[in-house]
Amino acid sequence: MGIIRLDAEAKAELHSEAVKLIARYESPLETVKALMAYNCELETQILAFAHRHPGLVALGYDDTPPILG
Repeated sequence: MGIIRLDAEAKAELHSEAVKLIARYESPLETVKALMAYNCELETQILAFAHRHPGLVALGYDDTPPILG
């Protein structure tokens, strides 16, 4: 999986979304399931974006960071 480096604003936004999901569930297991689903949704959006704009984003499935063009 590639490594994406986020700026402080993006990190804060993702953290805020995670906190909202965590607060919504009483069970740690349900919280983890919700966070995993949220992560899958983000990955799907990134893949769709990369597919629509192949010249802008190149994705790799190893330790190589993504290349933004």
